[in-house]
Amino acid sequence: MAISEDTARKGPSRGLKIVLGLSLALNLAVVGLLAGALVRHDSLPGRSDRAPGLSAFGAPYMAALPRTDRRRVFAAVRAGLAGEVPDRHARRALFRDVLAGLRADPFDRARLEAAVGRQAQTTIAVQAAAQKAWLDIVTEMTDAERLEYAYAVEEVLRRGPKRR
Repeated sequence: MAISEDTARKGPSRGLKIVLGLSLALNLAVVGLLAGALVRHDSLPGRSDRAPGLSAFGAPYMAALPRTDRRRVFAAVRAGLAGEVPDRHARRALFRDVLAGLRADPFDRARLEAAVGRQAQTTIAVQAAAQKAWLDIVTEMTDAERLEYAYAVEEVLRRGPKRR
C-alpha cells in the first residue's frame, strides 16, 4: 500500500521548527542579558566556581522567572522581531555562508568575518528584544516580588537550573 504525499509525514511541522528555532535564538540572546551583574567574581562570595559560563549569563535570570513570565519574554521576542529575524531558509543560508568561508581556498578572512557578522546581528537583535521584555517584567514587579526574584536568581546560581 503506497502512502500518498499528502499523508506521509516528513518530520516536525513547520510551526514546531519555527518555535524551536526561536527558542534557540532566545537562548543565544539571553547570553548577554545583564552580564555585568555576574562579571565580578565576588558577586556571590565563595560561589564563583558555580557561576555560569560566558555563554549562559542570561540563563539564570530566565530560569528564576515564573513560567508565565518566561512565556511573556518568549512571546515578546517573537512579536517584536517579526520580520527582523531571518526565517529558517535564511538562517540556513547564513550557516552555508560561514561554511563556505571556512572551506574557501584561498582562505578569505573578510568573507568569513562578514558571514559571522550577519549571524551576530541576528543574535544581538534577539538579545535586545529579550532584555527589553525581561526589564519590562522586572519593572512591573513590586519591591517584595523583586526581592523574592533576586533570591530565586541566587538559588538558580547556587543549584543550577531546574531539570525538566
